[in-house]
Amino acid sequence: MAEQQEIQLWQTVEPVDFSPRIEVRSEAQALLVQTRQGVGYAIGGGQLAHAIQSRATHMLMDFTKAACAIRYQVDGAWEQLPPLEREIGDAMLVALKQLSLMNATDRRSTQTGKLGLKVAKEKFTLTLQSRGTPTGEQVMARIEPDKVPFERMSELGMRDKQLEQFKEKLDAHGNSILITAPKGEGLTTTWNCSMNAADKLVRDFQAFENKDAQEPEVININANLFGGDTDVALPALVKSAILKEPDVLIFPEPPDPESMQLAVAQIKKTEKQIYARMVAPTAMQGLASYLARYKDSAAEITATLGAVLGQRLVRRLCDQCKVGYEPTPQLLKQLGIPAGRVAMLYQPFVPPPIEQQVDENGRPAPIEPCSACAGRGYLGRIAIFELLIPGDQLRAALLKTQDINQLNQVAKNEGHRGMQAEAVLTVARGLTSLDELKRMFAKR
Repeated sequence: MAEQQEIQLWQTVEPVDFSPRIEVRSEAQALLVQTRQGVGYAIGGGQLAHAIQSRATHMLMDFTKAACAIRYQVDGAWEQLPPLEREIGDAMLVALKQLSLMNATDRRSTQTGKLGLKVAKEKFTLTLQSRGTPTGEQVMARIEPDKVPFERMSELGMRDKQLEQFKEKLDAHGNSILITAPKGEGLTTTWNCSMNAADKLVRDFQAFENKDAQEPEVININANLFGGDTDVALPALVKSAILKEPDVLIFPEPPDPESMQLAVAQIKKTEKQIYARMVAPTAMQGLASYLARYKDSAAEITATLGAVLGQRLVRRLCDQCKVGYEPTPQLLKQLGIPAGRVAMLYQPFVPPPIEQQVDENGRPAPIEPCSACAGRGYLGRIAIFELLIPGDQLRAALLKTQDINQLNQVAKNEGHRGMQAEAVLTVARGLTSLDELKRMFAKR
């Protein structure tokens, strides 16, 4: 009797439907028919379906002579999966590269491709990035839902009072707003939610976007395209848009100094607004870099700055299985929480060693993993926001120094609650754990 083969993870789920990024439908169908003839089509479809079912946002494949190691990134943390045999992994990669319009035979060059995925009624975009390595090849697959999973700042975790302050600055006149986050920490999502939070019904919003890096469409925001095949330079585009007398000028990427100078002039002359976005570790570091980038406009930007929003992402404790514990007075003091203010903190459930998982009679009784989080202890992620609203002292200091520690101290003296204080508050609210905060700050 032949030995029964072990079921692979890709065989345990219904495979995804693929949608190649080809405009001519007949050509897309022909590519699907051709690729479906190879064994890698079903493997790739099943592996990606399993990744999506596991809530993975990234799948990393490391090819060596012996195998294809696979890891998922779930809620920002990497998880190791059983490896695939090299032959199976190769077949999967050939299919995925073909469907993503990449060169399937090139295992050395750096390549990037995109592919549409569908699971039931949900649609996703797969971005495939491959590069050769000394031991074989490494491939990163990023899985993004086509429908933005969040629409409101409150859904991201912003406190009610903080949201009220932020919205007041978003809807003000004659100021600028800077939105920051580290790379890979949800900056695009927060940016889109910020745009949704702003009052766009009675104001005209004009965004300036690179043709080769367009933003998702947002209702009541008009996109002005430059670069690419437009033959339009950003300064000329800004000048043209200003003639329409918009209320808000939006820069998803930091513009060139000339364009910024044109935009800043509108704040002072006609009480317009600027929304800008940039990658930065903290709100203060983002602000310092922003001002250094626009030295000729630094004084005007500083004088009209309304707010800087910074954020970091942490895993959210699973509400179904999180475990409460009474913090000691020493721990509360260490966290800066007044005694008696918080009666309970929370941490993820960690099952005891398997040999200790027994019933009242001492018989083995394995604990089933939580049905909500699959035993991870965390379910989804939440943003920790710091909202920097500069006062007179900070505005003056920003024009004299770029010392972040010194600027942070000035902001603290003016009442600013920094990222660390906001992080402790998130723990006190029972939304995440102290261990998760340690992990987050260790990444800095």
